[in-house]
Amino acid sequence: MSKPNIFLKSTVRQPIFTIFLLLIMGLISFVFITKSVEYILIQRETEVLGGYYRSIGVLENINDPRSGDLSPGVELVKSSPYFAYGNKPEIVSGVMTEIHNNNSFANTFLLRSGLPEEYWPNTHNTDIWFIGELVEKEEMFQRGNKEGKSLGYVLRFHIDTLLAAYPENAREGSQIVLLFISKGNESAIPIIQEMTSNQRYLIRGWDDMGAISDESMIYGTRFLIKPLDDQQLWYLPVPNEETLDFSSSDLAPIKNKIDILNENIHTLGILATADMSAMPRMQEASNFFYLTEGRWLNYKDTLEGNKVLVMPECLAKERGLALDDEIQLTFRPLKDTYYGHIRDGIDTEQWRGYPTYQDTFMIVGIYNFTMECAYWAYIPSGSLQPGFTSLTQDQFRDEVDYSFVLDSPKNQTLFIQTYKEPFLELGISLKFLESNGPAYWAAVGPIRQSSTLDLQIFSLLLLATLVMMVFLYLLQRKRDHAILRALGVPIVHTKVQLILPLILIGGLGIIAGSLFSWNYALELAKDTLSTIPTPAGVYPSADLNFNYLIGFCLVIFLLLIVISWLGVIILAKKSVIELLQGQTNKQEKSQKLDKSASHAEGNVITTSPQMESSTVLENISKLSAVNLTEMEKRRGSSPAFFGEYIVKHGIRSRLKSLLTLSIALVFLIALGWIQRTLEISQTEIDNLYDTTIIDADIVPADPSAPSYGVKRNTGNGFIYRNTVDIVLNSGLVIDSSLEADARWMEVQRIDTKAKFEGPFAVYAYDSPESFLSSLADPESLTFATGWDINQFGEYRVVEDIKKEEIPILFPANLLEDLALEVGTKIMITDRLTSKYQGVIVGQFAGERIISVNGIKTQLIGAEPILIPLSVLTAMEGENTTFTVVHFSLDPSHNRDLSQVRLEMEEVIKAPAAGTKELRLIIWDEQLRIVINQLENNISLLKILFPVVMTVSILIGAGLSLLLLLQTSKETAILRVLGTALPTVRLTLISEPLALSVIGVILGLGISYLLWASTGVLSLRQLMISAGLYLVGVIIGSVVGAMLVTNKQPIDLLQVKE
Repeated sequence: MSKPNIFLKSTVRQPIFTIFLLLIMGLISFVFITKSVEYILIQRETEVLGGYYRSIGVLENINDPRSGDLSPGVELVKSSPYFAYGNKPEIVSGVMTEIHNNNSFANTFLLRSGLPEEYWPNTHNTDIWFIGELVEKEEMFQRGNKEGKSLGYVLRFHIDTLLAAYPENAREGSQIVLLFISKGNESAIPIIQEMTSNQRYLIRGWDDMGAISDESMIYGTRFLIKPLDDQQLWYLPVPNEETLDFSSSDLAPIKNKIDILNENIHTLGILATADMSAMPRMQEASNFFYLTEGRWLNYKDTLEGNKVLVMPECLAKERGLALDDEIQLTFRPLKDTYYGHIRDGIDTEQWRGYPTYQDTFMIVGIYNFTMECAYWAYIPSGSLQPGFTSLTQDQFRDEVDYSFVLDSPKNQTLFIQTYKEPFLELGISLKFLESNGPAYWAAVGPIRQSSTLDLQIFSLLLLATLVMMVFLYLLQRKRDHAILRALGVPIVHTKVQLILPLILIGGLGIIAGSLFSWNYALELAKDTLSTIPTPAGVYPSADLNFNYLIGFCLVIFLLLIVISWLGVIILAKKSVIELLQGQTNKQEKSQKLDKSASHAEGNVITTSPQMESSTVLENISKLSAVNLTEMEKRRGSSPAFFGEYIVKHGIRSRLKSLLTLSIALVFLIALGWIQRTLEISQTEIDNLYDTTIIDADIVPADPSAPSYGVKRNTGNGFIYRNTVDIVLNSGLVIDSSLEADARWMEVQRIDTKAKFEGPFAVYAYDSPESFLSSLADPESLTFATGWDINQFGEYRVVEDIKKEEIPILFPANLLEDLALEVGTKIMITDRLTSKYQGVIVGQFAGERIISVNGIKTQLIGAEPILIPLSVLTAMEGENTTFTVVHFSLDPSHNRDLSQVRLEMEEVIKAPAAGTKELRLIIWDEQLRIVINQLENNISLLKILFPVVMTVSILIGAGLSLLLLLQTSKETAILRVLGTALPTVRLTLISEPLALSVIGVILGLGISYLLWASTGVLSLRQLMISAGLYLVGVIIGSVVGAMLVTNKQPIDLLQVKE
């Protein structure tokens, strides 16, 4: 039968002491784990938010940016120790089951007139194949006048069998009107004339966008009839109630065209990417692509092979697709594709023999383009089976061919220094996308460091509190320890029994405090921290693995065991006599008694524990009888009396005094440090708010939607001048970049009167820098004598353009076509039929470009006439329509961007704000994802501070109370000596209070010297913290003094359990 644990019984029989010991353990565990959770969340979430600022590099062949070989540069990048991963987008052809795309890819009039032949898609997505009855055939005349010139025929069909077409173009059971245009098809006129009403035909129609005149629109159609074989086979008669046998060899070519069209109108042009979020055009600083819902794909998707997809908004809206919808795709590798489609050529003949496989993908993001509808969908590279990417010709590539991500932005400078020259030797340029990463890390660096020091300080506080608890427990149990040793109990067994109750109490306190702290801190973090994903698709999280809690508890528990065991070892080294006396031999030698009481000294020491209380009383009685008069003089409530007691008793109880002072000192420094952290962090956040420039754009809500209330040949502008003026004059904008376009209907030489019919595309920029950056070949820009880019770009008003010629830059190709030269004076007729004199002041070669993060993208076929924006607005006034409205917001409004958005959306939603519905894009991703959420992290610290302060007060109160519960003998002596009860209580209270005051003063002094004197800490707040801590000490001291002094002296000297 095991022996009972005397120490455990003794502890249970002292419930007040045990409860307060448990409370202190729970409170310090609560504080430590709260600070630990705070530390982990701050360190982790700032790292996650810092992932927003990645070092993304781009390689470009210097001699041939569009299709030059980059393989040597790619190998060099991969060899770098700073390389994380590369990103080479690959074209993928994926055919959707039952879902149509919205790609009008065909060699239409608009495309043929605007692009060189090598850029034609050679696909036929706008075709319509059907079998139907000719309901009506009517000759078509100019302006609808039958006496006018014949233009061709209007053919009305009833579709009974739809073979291939977009659903918005044709449906079974409905009618469709096709036009036959005689011009250019004169040889086919007799063939069309042979068609008869009520006869069924196999027909091929198409939408040749832009080819139909205004006059023909009165017939209510935009579709033309088209030869079945692209030659002279315009139709095939089909007898009533019969079908065509497409399996026959004669119809095989037609069947192939129909099947290819069905593939193409369901094809989703896809780019497979290692990390969509790291692609140059997806960066918010590019102001190019933007998310409307969901997230970008990230590198994790590729590593895990996630079957996820990001969809263009225009397609999603048109086909009713939404986030989390699943799309089944059939993949096929093509050899000469146009955005994933089958185009005329090798694929037309061989596509049926290519391998295929099906898979299902879920939509996780929807995005759009600031200039027009986006058309690419994106999937992770790791989600595609090997060998299913497609090839395309170089001129159809419109995405950066290769980009890469470094392992850390901190290595970017070193990477550039190491590899810039080797890249140049390879004929490859290296560029890194701009970001505010350095500013972010400079701001969060102090926050992270402060969080680390926070944890270190509170770890020291935990250590000091555990030492205090062990000391108080051993002080309370040392008599029991001595008795067991005197009774012959083995020392090892005594040590184990002595430490066990403290470990049990500590374990319960640790578990209770830790669970409460864990749940409280995480719930608070969930309410505070962000749930917005970073562009990399990584969601900031307030969740922590439960193993962290287990680890924290084990750390505290192990510290408690180690400190307890060390305390027991120290206690075991003392003799039984020394433990029972309650004083050391050194203290015994230093005591000085009155000569008249010297004979009583030997009577104080006794070897009988059972007689200790009576012996002490007997000795006190003898001492008091020697010189009662002198003792009465020394006894009282004077400051000298309290001071003498505090000093002498504090010196005799050195360890207690040191612990009391140290706890106060450490607590105050810790609270001061937290306040300093909060103030520095808030200063850094405010600085980021005040220095972060947020850009915004006004774009069409649906770029594919037709413009309303606008005539043809007016350009691509979508927002009127009045709307732009309201936005720019709102007081919210500090800078802007504007572009607009127009059409000139006629150009006439002034000297020869030679006229040139338009329309001519005209484009305008608002600054010389914008003109230069918009040219694919800026060096090709040449000016007439006396002109330069600055003079050309000067601001002009209506009076200026009436007095002087309009300065005009012509594309070199147009100059050649019109036989004009630089310096020629011309008369132009704008779209409002107003006439202005102008002079050709210069010429340029090549198309316009758009620059994305320093990476140029050529706008094929875009060679407009260029004029200053001020000239265009002077010419067209309120009729000016802008194509680009980009502006920067005043940083003073960064904290109330929601209100800014409301005010601006009210402007752009007003009637006649633009030619179509408008959308405001505020590029506030950096503010929302990084700065706002960084501020939320700091707000978590602010919320936790009062909790830590409260716990600090409770610990101060609890420790003071526990210390006073150990002063039974001192209290009894004071009472026996006749000291008044109020004086005894004040005496007991004064010692821990005085020591705490000293600790607080030292803490205030250190905090002031370190932080308050330099202005990084509010002294007022620090004083409040000090005062609150002392209030806790006073409360604990008062309660402890009351509990001790409410007992009789004999009860205080006796050991009762």
